[in-house]
Amino acid sequence: MSESLIDNLVDRLKEQFNGKILDWQEQQIGQQTVVFRTESIQSGSGTLFYRAAGDWQIQTPIFFLHGWGISTEPYQEVLSLFARDYPIVAPDLPSFARSSDSQLFTSYRSFADRLIELLDLLGLPSVHLVGHSLGGGISIWLAAHYPDRVKSLTLIDSTGVPSGSVPEVLFRRTIEMPLQISLPKLKLQFVDIPQVFGTNLLTNLPNVVSALLISLMEDETSFLSRIQAPTLVLWSQKDLTTLPPCAETMTALIPNSRRVFVEEGYHEWGLLYPEKMTAIVLDFVRSVMATQAG
Repeated sequence: MSESLIDNLVDRLKEQFNGKILDWQEQQIGQQTVVFRTESIQSGSGTLFYRAAGDWQIQTPIFFLHGWGISTEPYQEVLSLFARDYPIVAPDLPSFARSSDSQLFTSYRSFADRLIELLDLLGLPSVHLVGHSLGGGISIWLAAHYPDRVKSLTLIDSTGVPSGSVPEVLFRRTIEMPLQISLPKLKLQFVDIPQVFGTNLLTNLPNVVSALLISLMEDETSFLSRIQAPTLVLWSQKDLTTLPPCAETMTALIPNSRRVFVEEGYHEWGLLYPEKMTAIVLDFVRSVMATQAG
């Protein structure tokens, strides 16, 4: 990497550090203030931590599941944008970050079963399910095996359809990550995400490794046809981690599904372009609600 490119990268990071740090408890999105609450609840062999906003007693909430190795923390802008229009519930996945758990999670089902416990404990009969990456793979299991609990399903660059051997995917990932340097939100890429990921590595290494292997190897193709909820498959055309043909497979096999490809780059595009991602998802959820109401 050239010296001028490094200097430019450092300058951009400094600019973002000098900006306002988002406050999880109260965030200003345009003219609207979004107030979040954080809760922990005992479930099975561990504690499930979640962030929530809005009143899900009067409107079906979005239930958002984050990607591999991190937590809800890097998604704060995404969740705030969702919360302008819908109640939101977003857990740290079981054993990750503040959802401490002694169990070793070895399949999508093991994660999904614990999250169904959370929905039961919160008294949520159904949700608009949105999952990114590993969260998408878990969402596929939930939607296929608990169809009554899912009003709509959104899969964002989801796992669940393997796209090569473990070495192949990891090699593509080593190419993809440096390419994202040219994209927005450098503090998110170089500080926020690595900080959460590093904490998980130190405190939860067995489940970080297990979840990686689940993401890369477990094939959910056989029960995609069982998904009944209207489904949006939302993908970056440039994703090198979960390749675009995975999205095509999902759309072909999920009965009531539609696919949207975006030009914005790579596997984490939704984190880096949150306004575009949330706008597409919210338009889809509104259309589903309008259809179901009619």
